[in-house]
Amino acid sequence: MNKVFILLQQNWFSKISFFFTLLFPLTLSAHPHAWVDTNTYIESDDTHITALHMTWTFDAETSTYMLQGEDVSPEKKDATLHKLAQGVVGNMYNEHYFTYLYDGNEPVRYKEARHPQLVQDGNKLVLSFELPLSNPITFKDKKFKLYIYDETYFVDMSWLDKSNIQLSEQLTTQCTNELLAPKASDELRAYTLSLASDVAPDNTIGQLFSQKYQLHCQ
Repeated sequence: MNKVFILLQQNWFSKISFFFTLLFPLTLSAHPHAWVDTNTYIESDDTHITALHMTWTFDAETSTYMLQGEDVSPEKKDATLHKLAQGVVGNMYNEHYFTYLYDGNEPVRYKEARHPQLVQDGNKLVLSFELPLSNPITFKDKKFKLYIYDETYFVDMSWLDKSNIQLSEQLTTQCTNELLAPKASDELRAYTLSLASDVAPDNTIGQLFSQKYQLHCQ
């Protein structure tokens, strides 16, 4: 759950999914060290899903890391947050924005994210951006799956409950939906806790801890 647009430093762990890299010291192991509360709005017209709108709230400690060394004086704060928002979202491009939408079993691609914005809410930072689909997808008689996760599971990204996923009016009237909890076993949880800080990140475990959102349209 962290993202910053700064040069990588050699004394920081270098494989935490791009925009997370700068926020975690070398002593980290493989269980989460940052948390993001996610909110998603699925946009459509009368027949096609067109975009995903994301609002991600970072935990207080991560938010503090993101602002370290930045000029947040009253006269500079807005410009600083704007710069960070652009850097964070830009760094997520090669990570597919940590967002995986499937049309049946076919992965859906996005255009470049747009309208990045970062605001401060108390001691937390809130990132919002829009993910336009590369090609709008018809939703009639379709089943979709949506996941949001960091492959390495250094960052826990989750919807607090199903109300954190909203649908367009058209999707609301024509689709049913459910949010499924991850089914990670106790053995898998123990495995993530056992990984030493000097072990290369395991890029297979993040999805196993991910919630799954299902959308069935008629």
